[in-house]
Amino acid sequence: MKKYIVMFMCLSALFFGTVCPVVYGAATDEALRAKAEAMEKMLMDLKSQLETQVETTKELESLRDDVKGIMPGNEFYWAKKARDLQDKGLAPYFGGPETKPFLGSFGRKTYIGGYMDHELQFSEKQSGNERKQRTFDQHRLVPFIYSDVSDRVKFATEIEIEHGGPQTSSGSIGQSGDIKVEFATIDFLMTDWLNYRGGIILSPLGKLNLVHDAPLLDLTDRPMVNTNLIPTTLSESGMGFFGTFYPTEMSKIDYEIYVVNGFQSLQDDGDQAGTNAESFIRSSRGSVENDNNTNFAIVGRLAYSPFLGLEVGGSFHTGYVDQTGSNRLTILALDWTYQRGPFELVGEMGHSNFEREGSTPGAQKSDLLPGDSFGYYIEPRYHYMPQFLQDLAPTFFTEDSTFTGVVRWGETNMGNFGYDLGKIRRARLTPGVNFRYTEDTVFKAEYQVNWENGRSFDPLHEVSNNVLMFSVATYF
Repeated sequence: MKKYIVMFMCLSALFFGTVCPVVYGAATDEALRAKAEAMEKMLMDLKSQLETQVETTKELESLRDDVKGIMPGNEFYWAKKARDLQDKGLAPYFGGPETKPFLGSFGRKTYIGGYMDHELQFSEKQSGNERKQRTFDQHRLVPFIYSDVSDRVKFATEIEIEHGGPQTSSGSIGQSGDIKVEFATIDFLMTDWLNYRGGIILSPLGKLNLVHDAPLLDLTDRPMVNTNLIPTTLSESGMGFFGTFYPTEMSKIDYEIYVVNGFQSLQDDGDQAGTNAESFIRSSRGSVENDNNTNFAIVGRLAYSPFLGLEVGGSFHTGYVDQTGSNRLTILALDWTYQRGPFELVGEMGHSNFEREGSTPGAQKSDLLPGDSFGYYIEPRYHYMPQFLQDLAPTFFTEDSTFTGVVRWGETNMGNFGYDLGKIRRARLTPGVNFRYTEDTVFKAEYQVNWENGRSFDPLHEVSNNVLMFSVATYF
């Protein structure tokens, strides 16, 4: 509109500057020449402005096309997931496998990143003549790749390299190196409340199995309940659906439900390699391919958040663990995550039951099979930054830096194994403190105080294996 007004003014000037002098005889040739030159200059300026506007419009259209090419749907899907959590002011623990701090792009549709952790531990004498253990351990190196294949198809994978890899002797007590696909999924997005997922799935059994990254956790070791009873990290090949409902403006309900290969099948001798009474569940996981168990299992989780800062989730995993379909293993879990300002409270409890509905393979080894087992942990955290440290070294203790004081209490009661009424009970208290230079990098220090009982509950059989640990972990 502005350019048309300018043109109208120019034409008006032309009319009144040329016609009117003839009619009224009020202008000289010199005045007419001056006015004509002024009008010509004005028209040239207008032409220049129009050319500049056209070039700017072309550049904006080109930039918009480039952005669409890089970020389908006008924005990179995975990066938006991570930023939405941050924009809401929620702790990373409220997120999931998709809320990573993506730091670099590769090509036009793919983001790459990962994390690493390294540990130093001092263990007390464990039993008999065993010596104290002092060791470094490069525990995990986990590169990940996330990609927008199209506006609806999303790909994500993480590759876990533990203890230096499969050909490396581990520095950690009783551990060996390994490399595996932690998860690899193809998502087909349909709507908020219904989406498809297939591949090697990070099973939604409990919250910590979904948010187990070392830089995210405030303590080095995972809780005992998530080691023996809920076997974190649990990845299984399968497919199913996930989505989100919004009952009100302030609340939401998330769900995941999958059919998976399930746990490894019991062998004829009732044993798997490396299995013992306490680690039966953990040793039975890992049926990523079509393994010796042809029975599918079902795993799912339902999480309710009534308002920002609180989430409560319930999950289950159930399936037969033998070829005859007579012995079913069911694991139930309840988790909670609460945040109020710098304070967080997280925790999880789990219960497993081994149902014997028929003959048990290797009955002579039935003490390897768990009955009712129970475990839990509760972990309060408090984030703080002393002002005097920021005043003393503002370039080191920045606005992004924080300390966290944390304490975890956990117990496991690994039930009656087989038909023996004896039980293995453990309790652990872990106070710790960590420093985050930024949210992505953390230095941790903690001390584990352990109490253990054998089957007889005889205090004389308690084992001293308290542990002092230091570690560092970072996303990259």
